[in-house]
Amino acid sequence: MDEHVVRPYAEAAGRTPAPLFPQPEGDVLLFAFLMAGLVGGWVLGYGYRALFVEGGRRGA
Repeated sequence: MDEHVVRPYAEAAGRTPAPLFPQPEGDVLLFAFLMAGLVGGWVLGYGYRALFVEGGRRGA
């Protein structure tokens, strides 16, 4: 169902639609993106090292 169809009926009944995911307040969202960036950077760095730095030593 489209939101534009359901929203008027929900508002007429006195109910407001709840968000699908809870919205973080303050700097929690910024902290979550920081942690995701740190973890993603570590995974990419570890993968790069395993593929290109240590991978060349195995053939020697």
